[in-house]
Amino acid sequence: MTEFLYQYEATIRLSLFLSGFVLLSLAEYISPKRKLTRPKFKRWINNFALIISGTLLVRILLPTAAIGIAYIVEQQQWGLANHVDWPFWVKVVFSFIALDLTIYFQHTIFHVLPVLWRLHRVHHSDLDCDVSTGLRFHPLEILISIMVKFATISALGAPVLAVILFEVVLNLVSMFTHSNIKLNKTFERVLRWFIVTPDMHRIHHSTRENETNSNFAFHLSLWDRLFGTYIAQPADGQLGMTIGLEPFRKARCQKFNSLLMMPFAEGIKGYAINYRDTKNADELSLARQVAIQHQEKARLASELASYMQAINQHALVSVTDVEGKIIQVNDKFCDISGYSRQELLGKDHNIVNSGTHPAALFKDMWETIKSAKNWQGEFCNRAKDGTLYWVDSAIIPSCDEDGKITQFVSVRIEITERKRHEEELKNAYQNLAQVNEHLETISRTDGLTNIANRRYFDEVLASDISKLSRTGSAITLMLCDIDYFKKYNDSYGHPAGDACLQQVAQAIKSSFSRAGDLVARYGGEEFAVIPVCADRATAIKLADKMRQNIADLKIKHITSEVSDVITISVGVTSLIAGRETTSTMVIEKADKALYKAKETGRNKVQYLD
Repeated sequence: MTEFLYQYEATIRLSLFLSGFVLLSLAEYISPKRKLTRPKFKRWINNFALIISGTLLVRILLPTAAIGIAYIVEQQQWGLANHVDWPFWVKVVFSFIALDLTIYFQHTIFHVLPVLWRLHRVHHSDLDCDVSTGLRFHPLEILISIMVKFATISALGAPVLAVILFEVVLNLVSMFTHSNIKLNKTFERVLRWFIVTPDMHRIHHSTRENETNSNFAFHLSLWDRLFGTYIAQPADGQLGMTIGLEPFRKARCQKFNSLLMMPFAEGIKGYAINYRDTKNADELSLARQVAIQHQEKARLASELASYMQAINQHALVSVTDVEGKIIQVNDKFCDISGYSRQELLGKDHNIVNSGTHPAALFKDMWETIKSAKNWQGEFCNRAKDGTLYWVDSAIIPSCDEDGKITQFVSVRIEITERKRHEEELKNAYQNLAQVNEHLETISRTDGLTNIANRRYFDEVLASDISKLSRTGSAITLMLCDIDYFKKYNDSYGHPAGDACLQQVAQAIKSSFSRAGDLVARYGGEEFAVIPVCADRATAIKLADKMRQNIADLKIKHITSEVSDVITISVGVTSLIAGRETTSTMVIEKADKALYKAKETGRNKVQYLD
C-alpha cells in the first residue's frame, strides 16, 4: 500500500487538486459571497505563476517532496511514531493533527518575524479572496514551508499515509478556505466549530491589523480558539470588509515580477503583532511637565513658613501693606521683573501690570483678600524691558491677634514655559481635531468624483433602514450605470474616462439637492442615490430627470450602441423597511431593476417594487 501511494502520489495529488479547483471555481461562480474588485483572469494568471514557480524552485533545490521524506523516515524508522507501540491508525491521526498544529504555528511566526512577513505579505497583497488565493505564495515561502514540513515529519516519524492525506487535504482546504463561496449561515456557523470556513479565514485577509493577525488555522479551527487568536466576524461585516494590504493596491504592485520582488521592497511598513502607536508621546511629555510644575507649586505654597529659603530660590515673593504698597520683595521677584529692589519698594503691583487682564479680575482679588481669605490665580505681568511673563500667584492675608489685616504676602511661581506648552498643546489638539475632521471627510468621500464613497453609502443605507423600520416607512434606492463605459475608456483613454466620471457624478449630485439625499459612487462607473421621502411616482420622476441631466451633458460617446453621447441606465426600487429588511435585500432589488433597464435597451429608468 505504501509503495503504491508513494509511486502514484503525484498523480493522485494533481488529480484531486485539479478536481477540487474546478469544483470550487464552479461553486464560486454559481453562488459567490462577495463581488470581486479586480479582474479575475489577471489575478489567476499571477497566482498560478507563483505556485508553479514555487513548485519548480522546490523541485530544483530539494531532491524529494514531503512524501519522499516520509518514505525515507518510514524506511529508516526515524521519529517518535516509529518508537512507540501505537496502532497504525493512531499514528496516522496523531501525525495529521501534529502537522496541522505545526502549520498553525508556522503561519503565526510568518506574521511575527519581520523577515518572514516580507515573504508572507505576497499572499496577503491579493486584493480579492477566491480559490486562486490559496495558491498565491512566494516561492521562497513555499521553500521554507516544505523545509518545516521535512523537519516535522522527521521528528514525528509520520507514516507515508498520514503525509499523503495531509498534503492532499492541505491543498484542497487551502483552496476551500480562500474560496468566495456563499455558504448557508447556519451550516457555516456549525462547520467552523470543526474546520476553518471561507468566512472565518477571509477575516484574516482584512486590511484591519487586528483582523489580519487573527484566524491563523488552516484545517482545524480548534487552534485559533485554543490560543486566543479567533475573531468571529470582521468589524465591517463580510461584505463591507476591505481585503488586501494598503501599500500594494496599485496595479503595478500586482504584476508577477512585482510579486516576486515584493519581499525585497524597502520603505514599506508591514503589519506586526507588537506594533504600538507612539504619536502622542510629545503631548504626554508636555502633560507630565505641567503636572510636575503644579506639584512644585503646591509643595512650595504648603511649606511657606518652614522653607522660606527654598521658596526664595524658586518663587517670586512680595509683601505689601493693606493699601497694596510693596514693602518687601525677594531677589527672584527682582530678577524676573527686571526691576531693582529700590525701584519696587513703595510702589504697588501696577508697576508690573501687563494690561492684558480685565479690571474685574483685580476687583475680585481685592474683595477676596480684604475679607481675610486666600486668593489664587494666574497673572500675565510685564517686565521692565517690556517682555511678558506668567506667574501663578497665591496671596495670603496676614492678620494680627485681633484678626485685623496687617499685610498681604504674595507667593508667585513663574509659569511662562508651562503656559507656552499649554498653548502649544491647545493648538495641537485644535489641529488634531481639524485633521480628524478632514480624515473623516476623506474616509467618506470618493477621491475621484468628490461625492460619497461606497463605505459611507453602506453606513447611510443601513442607518436609514434601521430608522425607517421603526415607522414602517419605505426606503428608496437608485442604482445607475454609465452605458458602455468600457468602450468609452477604450476609445478615449482613462484620463478622459476619469473626467467623464467626474462630470456625471456632479450632474447626479445636482439632480438631488434636498437635505438628506445621498449621492455616492457605488463602484467603477456605478452610482447610487438614496432620496428621502420619495414615493414611486416621485422616485421615477427624479430618476428620469437625473438620466436626462446626464444626456444633456452631451459628452460624446461614438462607440455607444444607444446614443452618440454618454447615457445612463437606472434601476429604482422602494421597499417597506421592517425588522427583516437588510441592505443586501434593497441593493439586490435595485440591481435587478438596473439589469432590466440594461436588458430592455439601456438609457432607461426601470422601477421594481
